[in-house]
Amino acid sequence: MKLIALCCSSRKEGNTSKAISLLLEKLSTNWQKEIIHLYDFDIKACGELCSAECLRENACKVDALDERVKLFEVLKSADVIVIGTPTYNMDVPSKLKALLERDFLENYLKNKVVALLIVSNLGGVKALCTLTSSLILDAQAIIAGAVIVPGYQKKKGKP
Repeated sequence: MKLIALCCSSRKEGNTSKAISLLLEKLSTNWQKEIIHLYDFDIKACGELCSAECLRENACKVDALDERVKLFEVLKSADVIVIGTPTYNMDVPSKLKALLERDFLENYLKNKVVALLIVSNLGGVKALCTLTSSLILDAQAIIAGAVIVPGYQKKKGKP
C-alpha cells in the first residue's frame, strides 16, 4: 500500500511536518510512505490568471500554467492520502485553498481514501469544514478520519 502525506505548511520543519513524520513512523513497514510539501509546487489561485473560462469551456486553462495537475498526478498514485495542515488566520493556508478551490477535483481524488491531520490551537473546526466540504462534495473522496492536534503552546513564564 502506498501512502502519500501532503504537508501544507510553509515551514518544512514545523509542527505539521513533525506530526506527519510521527504518524508515518507509527505505520507498519509494509507501507510505502512519502511526504511531499505543498509549498514546493507553484499553485495559482482560482481567477488569478483567468476570467472564469472554465465555466464556459469545461476545462481550467490555468492548469497548464502552474503545477496543480502535477501535484494531483502524484497524489493520484497513492492508495491513501494524508493531508496535514496548520491553521493560518483560523483556516487552512491560502495555498491549500488555491489547490482545492479550482474545479475538476474528482478527476484526481474521486474515491481516494483521505485522512486529515490538522495542527491548530484555533480554527481547527473551520479548517475541518473547509477540507471536508471540498474533498467530499467536489472531489468525491472518502474521508477515513480527521484529527485536530494542538499546535504551538506558550510555556508558563516563558515568551
